Amino acid sequence: GRIHTTFNQTVAETGRLSSTNPNLQNIPVRTEAGREIRDAFVAGDGYLLMSFDYSQVELRILAHCSGEPALAEAFREGRDVHTATASEVFGVPLDQVDGELRGRAKAVNFGIIYGISDFGLSEQLGISRGDARDYIEAYLARYPRVGAFVQQTIAQATDDGHVTTLLGRRRPIPELRARTQQQRQLGERLAVNTPIQGTAADIIKIAMIRARAALDAAPGLGARLVLQIHDELLLEVPPGSTG
Repeated sequence: GRIHTTFNQTVAETGRLSSTNPNLQNIPVRTEAGREIRDAFVAGDGYLLMSFDYSQVELRILAHCSGEPALAEAFREGRDVHTATASEVFGVPLDQVDGELRGRAKAVNFGIIYGISDFGLSEQLGISRGDARDYIEAYLARYPRVGAFVQQTIAQATDDGHVTTLLGRRRPIPELRARTQQQRQLGERLAVNTPIQGTAADIIKIAMIRARAALDAAPGLGARLVLQIHDELLLEVPPGSTG
């Protein structure tokens, strides 16, 4: 009487778990139809659904890997990192960063992780390619250690033929030595993204193991882990245990 998904450990090359039949990790939330679909998922009788997620885990990993002090400081001080980035990159006081500027900074923040080009950023934000290039250059000028991390990671991966996550999981990147420029550029994006997204995948898997052990050690709690969605764990908990 319940829906069960299948989790695959060896499909996504970054190391993320993927979900099939049905895919419960990719139910849309930004559309009305998606929200109606989500409303159909309810906890078991006598339980509530409770979500635990890592806040901006990939950007935190980027701050750690690059050693960029401005990014690390934003996280340490508990500031909204996209607002902080907008302030830094666009030269606007924190209290004057509006939703549009924050959205652009967010696109650049995650674009750096995914190796986005000026063309890709311009398409995403609906701006000119020149403006997108200026945004990326301003970001890298303000966060120089991020730029250095990107270049060093690509160079090392080209020499080694692979990248590794912080926990030592290796992914070959043969595209870096491909004949075509398009494939080599893909390899560069994979080389930068994999250590970050792959480390995030490793962290959530460790969290799953530790959460299961903690729940087994406290049977009176009555909580159970029911779903993993990349950087989020979803549990069913009795109402009395939510505190």
